[in-house]
Amino acid sequence: MRAMRKKRKLVENEGHVHAVDRGGRGKLHFENLPGVMRIFTFLLRVSLNKRRGEKNADNIKLEEVEIFFDDLPIGFDNTRILLITDLHIDGMDMLAERIVRIAGELDYDFCILGGDYSFEQGEKHGLAYSRMRQIAGRLVEKSRVFGVLGNHDRYRMAEVLDECGVEMLVNESVCLEKEDDKIYLAGMDDCHYYGADDIGLADSEIPDGAFKIMVCHSPEQYKQVAKAGYSLHLAGHTHGGQVCLPYGVAVVTGATVPRKFLKGKWRYRGMAGYTSRGVGTSVVRVRYFCQPEITVITLRSGK
Repeated sequence: MRAMRKKRKLVENEGHVHAVDRGGRGKLHFENLPGVMRIFTFLLRVSLNKRRGEKNADNIKLEEVEIFFDDLPIGFDNTRILLITDLHIDGMDMLAERIVRIAGELDYDFCILGGDYSFEQGEKHGLAYSRMRQIAGRLVEKSRVFGVLGNHDRYRMAEVLDECGVEMLVNESVCLEKEDDKIYLAGMDDCHYYGADDIGLADSEIPDGAFKIMVCHSPEQYKQVAKAGYSLHLAGHTHGGQVCLPYGVAVVTGATVPRKFLKGKWRYRGMAGYTSRGVGTSVVRVRYFCQPEITVITLRSGK
């Protein structure tokens, strides 16, 4: 695991003073306006729909996804990847137990943890650390587990997960071998809040022409990832909108990307992608018209 980058360290020291600055809205982005989110939370609390939203947030769906590739090495045909992201684990009681139970019933080759392990930025109370130790300890008993950091995670979370046996990918890659074939799994640090991503560093030890999978907490760097020749980009961060209108139309996207990248399967040029709706909740502990998910992605060779 690479050491913390200077950019991340500076942002961690700034704390909530740090402002998200991207897109045409610049610093007027909703994440820099905590008063707006407090009003939204209050309206939910006084409405009659909060209990329904909490029940929706507890109703985790297992998504089974197949993605086909012309260039997938034959040894990795039918490889199954368990993707768990946006846990915000200290925000919901019993969520850790549900995640462990669901994962324990599944058949997969390796697991990816996609970031945002804590509910509050900064993990003030340490509850996120203890619950993630519980989850990681069980997952590493079953398979190799890889992880990246999200916009809610301090670098200390990477250290905690590393101590548990999770192979944290902080702008770095790992080679996976199966039946004499190889693929490469790369992970970038958070690009959304910390701006600590470095695709050149993550890609630096991967040979030309290799089959490559990129994991980044947010899909916002999809153009860079596709330009670097990745065949698959796995992400989360958006929660699929979390609070949506009927038919899953997101009210707040949380990422500066076209709407087709907010959830589910997508393609950009020659690259396939998948954005998970995530298993937890952020800001408010509710979901509407956007079911939480744990995902099993099966890599298939062919068209």
